[in-house]
Amino acid sequence: MIFYKKLKKLFSQQCIYNEISSILEWDMATMMPKKSRSSRIKQIEKLTENKKEIFEEIKKQKLFSKINVSKLDNDEKRNFYLMKKKFDYFTCLPEKVILKNQKLAFECEGKWREAREKNDFRVVKKTFSELFSSVLEKAKILSEHWEIEKYDALLFLYDKSFNSSQINKFTSDIEFFFKENYNDFLKNQNTKKIHDLDSELNEGDQYKLSKIIMEKFGFDFNNGRVDQSLHPFCGGYKDDVRITTKFNEFNFFSSFEALMHETGHALYEFGLPRKWNHQLIGESAGMAVHESQSLFLEMQIVKSEEFNVFLNHILNKLFNKKTASWEAENLFLYRSKINKGFIRIESDEVHYPLHIIHRFNIEKKLFEEESVNDLPDLWNSEFKKIFNLKINSDNEGCLQDIHWFTGDFGYFPTYLIGAMIAAQLKSSILEEIPDIKSKIKLGKLDVVTKWLRKNIHQYGDRYSVDELLKKITGKKLTTLFYKSHLKRRYLS
Repeated sequence: MIFYKKLKKLFSQQCIYNEISSILEWDMATMMPKKSRSSRIKQIEKLTENKKEIFEEIKKQKLFSKINVSKLDNDEKRNFYLMKKKFDYFTCLPEKVILKNQKLAFECEGKWREAREKNDFRVVKKTFSELFSSVLEKAKILSEHWEIEKYDALLFLYDKSFNSSQINKFTSDIEFFFKENYNDFLKNQNTKKIHDLDSELNEGDQYKLSKIIMEKFGFDFNNGRVDQSLHPFCGGYKDDVRITTKFNEFNFFSSFEALMHETGHALYEFGLPRKWNHQLIGESAGMAVHESQSLFLEMQIVKSEEFNVFLNHILNKLFNKKTASWEAENLFLYRSKINKGFIRIESDEVHYPLHIIHRFNIEKKLFEEESVNDLPDLWNSEFKKIFNLKINSDNEGCLQDIHWFTGDFGYFPTYLIGAMIAAQLKSSILEEIPDIKSKIKLGKLDVVTKWLRKNIHQYGDRYSVDELLKKITGKKLTTLFYKSHLKRRYLS
């Protein structure tokens, strides 16, 4: 076991480098002065070089070949498998490719912020094209090494469970379901009388409300914090979780729900197994499961009828919201309104999967054409096909998300898979805890977190998505639970 222990020690070091890098990247997105970007890029580059040196040391000592895998227990075998995949990534990609890709990603993110301010894709076009070329180069190397398609190689970096062919089946099924049921969803909505909210919450009160709910779920502000950024995200690591959001005085539920989404990510990080600290098996089970945790809180719990009963109580007691528009039933209907729109993070639950399918379709075309120069036109035409809406500006079109401008191609499908996982988990928690709706009405939200910790968080990256879901729900991932959930919520 001596060689396995050596391997674990070296991987522990690279995990710590990742934690440092995550905090530096959070600072870059929130508080870092604008002119400090070039220095910060060099700092993170140095961390990447140090990680590369670790993998070179593993290669030099031939540690993987010296380990007798048959003598490892099941968890150690899983950890060994994950280490081998990470090793493959860092050793098959030349260091100059990794560093170039990383440098361009940070530069492009800065240009994206400027492009957002000017509402003009042309500001970021040149840097973005260079970044895409770098991502494409990386994808080609990985695809040859792993003997899979270029796009699948990128998907694999964010989630190891599904390839593009499998995701295509999910998206086709959901698109068909949408076309079949959309008019019925609208008809049902039109039978309900929904009052617009007669007042708003200011930024301070939005944060106060969010903080109360976050703490009810078990978010520990001694190990985490909330700040503002251009695009909401959750960064840091399990002992130091950094959430960001942006407040909207005229649509306060937008910022509230974004914070609930990021709280789901944070709770997952807090709940990961301590016994596997700084080992790959102790990390999350991929971004699809990570997104399932955020979408479980945001969509399955915080938008439910029972949660709106508790929300009404808090709004009434702390913010004097006592009119009919703030009653629990109206809050549920108001927050569940179906309304076609341009912005993914402000989308209702019915249209949300279409925003992801739209991006998935574009990503596939970009890697077929191997160019992003015509992204605005491609975005707008594909959006028109799905939503029948005309894009009027780059900010409501291709500039709205940060992901591509940091090189994260292949990430978007994890949102759709995450939403499907979340619906499948909801069916199980309802069976396992029959009185959970009553508990949520009373604000006993920690019951949700405890269930997630028992069924998801404690396992880290021990299982694939299908293995995990079969263990919890008895079935592999399927669209059935997701479609049933939408029918229950929007046709009842």
